[in-house]
Amino acid sequence: MKKIVLLALIGGIMLSCKKEAPVKDYLILSGTVDNFKKRDVKLEGFDFEKKIPFNKKTKTFVDTLRIERDGYYKLTVNKRKFDVYLTKTDDLKILLDYKNPDAIKFEGVNGVTGDYFIKKKNLFAEQIINLRELLGKEEPEFLSTLDTYKNALTDLAINSKLPEAFLKKEIKNIEYEYLRDLYFYPTYYPALSGNEDFVPSENFPSVTDKINFNEGEDYKDFDFYQKIVQDEIQRLADERATEDADVALNYLETVQTEVTDSIVKNDLLFEKGQKGITYTEDLEGYYNKYIAFSTNKAHKDRITEIYNSLKLTAKGMPCPKFENYENIAGGTTSLDELLNSGKYLYIDVWATWCSFCKRETPLLKRLELQYHDQNIEFVSISVDNINAKDKWKETIEQKEMGGVQLFADKSFGSDFIKKFAIKGLPRFIMVDPEGNIISPNAPRPSDGEKLMNMFEELGISI
Repeated sequence: MKKIVLLALIGGIMLSCKKEAPVKDYLILSGTVDNFKKRDVKLEGFDFEKKIPFNKKTKTFVDTLRIERDGYYKLTVNKRKFDVYLTKTDDLKILLDYKNPDAIKFEGVNGVTGDYFIKKKNLFAEQIINLRELLGKEEPEFLSTLDTYKNALTDLAINSKLPEAFLKKEIKNIEYEYLRDLYFYPTYYPALSGNEDFVPSENFPSVTDKINFNEGEDYKDFDFYQKIVQDEIQRLADERATEDADVALNYLETVQTEVTDSIVKNDLLFEKGQKGITYTEDLEGYYNKYIAFSTNKAHKDRITEIYNSLKLTAKGMPCPKFENYENIAGGTTSLDELLNSGKYLYIDVWATWCSFCKRETPLLKRLELQYHDQNIEFVSISVDNINAKDKWKETIEQKEMGGVQLFADKSFGSDFIKKFAIKGLPRFIMVDPEGNIISPNAPRPSDGEKLMNMFEELGISI
């Protein structure tokens, strides 16, 4: 009897010491890509981006992922994008021929959602063709086409035997796509149709009445909802801006006023803030308000990094130097050489591919003629890539652009450009004869009176 009890005790001890199997807290994303010569495979989702290693010899990619939530993601294979739905612990395998992307196959629990995305894409191509085509239709046809497409999408989702949790989300996603198209129509139809006086009928469905800015989980999940919120906040900011308003600062204040959900607010602030802080006329005020409004530490750290960099090119600071930029005559020019003239420098940073830059060109030419004999030098610096140098020369010749025309040494990678944290074009910079910055974000030629007033304050007059 004692032996039996002893054996039972030993067995109990052994069982209690046996390690429990670890709970799986990851998924494996893998796949094969035929006819693919690149290595660029990337997965993106809300506040998530990861490059996936690709083996060209085996034509495969594989990565172990830990995601915070089930949701919609985009897998980018070089320039092709594919919608996928991932859940925290369910593996997904993708079989793809890069030359025949429609033949994509999915394996795993979420394979059925991948198949659904392909059917959804095909349905869009059949019924809509493209968004431009849809938005260019006259109102009755637009609404009829949109309703038909929405109903077809809903039927497709219901009949595709999708997981219940995903189906619930997808029905909401379809609704947001419908609302996004309705929201776009009054803005895009006039331009696409040529009817600039177009006004939607009284019966046209209202979108703004149905959109709440504070749906944080929807903001994470649905690109269509994100787009409506982003555009509507921008519209409200533009509506509230006064003639002399700091546009970047006004946007921050609009977000703070209109949005209470921290997920939505933080993303809106950061999405615009990385550029906005480089354009504001009140760097200190902008930074302080951003830090006060945002609750996302990583975002605030990044904005602080940009702010500390921009302080070095704020008003009154010495202008960063550039040396030996190629000029249109074939020689080289440095900032110090330009400053030796004892004139103010009005610097235009532009590129041949920039449509907004092209709009400023005729106005800049006019300024150069008007102030030709004054104590100001007009300097244009192209940040085109090196392989576009011939196009740069052709553009200057065709547009008969005057002033000092220079070609930056490393495009956006040039030290001069990076020190001003230039993210968008065109960008105008005003420098005094001593080489100190008057404005790192000077008014554009199209700002008219605002620019004229700055010139007059500096004693530059026609």
